[in-house]
Amino acid sequence: MKKDKKTTQKITIGFLIKKFFKGLLLLISLGALSFLIEVVTFCFSSAHLNIPLFKSYFKDPTLLLMNFIPIFLVMSFIYLISNRIWVGYSVACLIFFVMSLVNKFKLMYRDDPFVFADLRLIKESLIMAKRYDLSLNNLIVTLMLGLLLIAVLLKIIFRNLSNKLDAISWKIRTCLILVLALGSYHIFKNFYFDTNIYSKAGDKSLINIWIYSQQFQSRGFVYPFLYSIKDAIIKEPDGYDEKKAKEILASYEYTDIPENEKVNIIAIMLEAYNDFSEFEGVELGIDVYENFHNIQKESISGKLINNIFAGGTVNTERAFLTGYQHHPKYYSYTNSFVWYLREQGYRTHAMHPITGSFYNRRNINEYLGFESFDHYDNKYGQIQTAYLPDNEFFDFIIEGYQNSVKDNKPYFNFTVTYQNHGPYSTEKYTDSQFLKKEDHYDDANYNIINNYLGGIGSTDRALRKLVEYFRKEEEPVILVVFGDHNPWLGENNSVYHMLNINLDLFTLDGFKNYYQTPYIIWANDKA
Repeated sequence: MKKDKKTTQKITIGFLIKKFFKGLLLLISLGALSFLIEVVTFCFSSAHLNIPLFKSYFKDPTLLLMNFIPIFLVMSFIYLISNRIWVGYSVACLIFFVMSLVNKFKLMYRDDPFVFADLRLIKESLIMAKRYDLSLNNLIVTLMLGLLLIAVLLKIIFRNLSNKLDAISWKIRTCLILVLALGSYHIFKNFYFDTNIYSKAGDKSLINIWIYSQQFQSRGFVYPFLYSIKDAIIKEPDGYDEKKAKEILASYEYTDIPENEKVNIIAIMLEAYNDFSEFEGVELGIDVYENFHNIQKESISGKLINNIFAGGTVNTERAFLTGYQHHPKYYSYTNSFVWYLREQGYRTHAMHPITGSFYNRRNINEYLGFESFDHYDNKYGQIQTAYLPDNEFFDFIIEGYQNSVKDNKPYFNFTVTYQNHGPYSTEKYTDSQFLKKEDHYDDANYNIINNYLGGIGSTDRALRKLVEYFRKEEEPVILVVFGDHNPWLGENNSVYHMLNINLDLFTLDGFKNYYQTPYIIWANDKA
């Protein structure tokens, strides 16, 4: 008996409408569940729930989308493979919940976010994790149970949907998987690693833009984690030959330092330090380099050529500690002079009066071999709220040295100062003319250089105090002091132009003036 044509048409239309609404329901469900997981990852984007930062995520459509898409894609892939929405949700939830929770604990204990490169260090991470309390609080446990309950409810609610992979549905799903894969490739290639998109995402007013971990947190978790893939890719330098490199390295003998030749080493990197008295036409009203010049006379001294100007302190710092010209990512223990001295029995101690999160020093200094790192967060902030000027900060160098002498261990101290860090105010702070004022100097630029030189004078007195202390010591001490880079002195180097200092990089003098800083290597009589 033949079916009526209209009846067949109605059945077909009804079937298509049913399929459409079923597909729409699944799409909405996948979207809603992905958004739920995204909100959970936002909760774990900081060491402790930061409400202002948490709210800011929802005000940035780009940031919301960039954190949402990867979760949605993972859940959709798993659903299409398994044909069960609760499986897709459960797998996606497990992946992103665990990863964001790891991120939370890593920020809590190390102020360092969970990045893609950490996946290569799972073994090391498990060993280090034993040092910390990773117990889950009641809120996290409740959240886990809630997410688990949703998975159970999804299995019950959607159990009437097709669970069998018939030939037609499998073909459709296979096509959708291919479409999703191609779409994912396009999205990630063209958007997720775009520096311009990434730099605009996140509310910068809520963070310190100079701290990497806070930059990461301002963008949630999923998006910056995926963006960190860029940093995990290490390219070999041009002309690199691993076999040849090993042969060269093997040709050197590893030599121990004889016990009777071990001396205490104090290395101080002075912030934005240069000797402006050496520039022709610059006349000081007050000699802010008097002690530095006196120390120079009894030292090995000279000029460094740095590769940075007015910023990028960490480049000079880590070049000094490692000898590297091109720096690795410092994600794990990295060879350095610090490790060598530590192996030779030295106590290795780093110091910086500002937060240890700058340039991720609190973690990277450990990777470079420092046994301890004192900074504002773990020490100096408990002493005074403002940063420590050099005259007070250098007292802690002496304290560290004295503790090593008591322990009968040679001492290696690496100190990074903060005094004289720019920018320098255009306002007049003092009547003292550290720089003799000329008629053609404009007030704003003169105040910049005069304020800078006032700080240099304070550093000069601090250096004299330190040298005089070690001069009297019975233990051998070597003092290494150098500038990290030239100071920033006004927009478009306006102060340099006012002082008629050549910064033309196409000339030898200009290149030197731009990149040179002084160094001294001083030793007491015992050394």
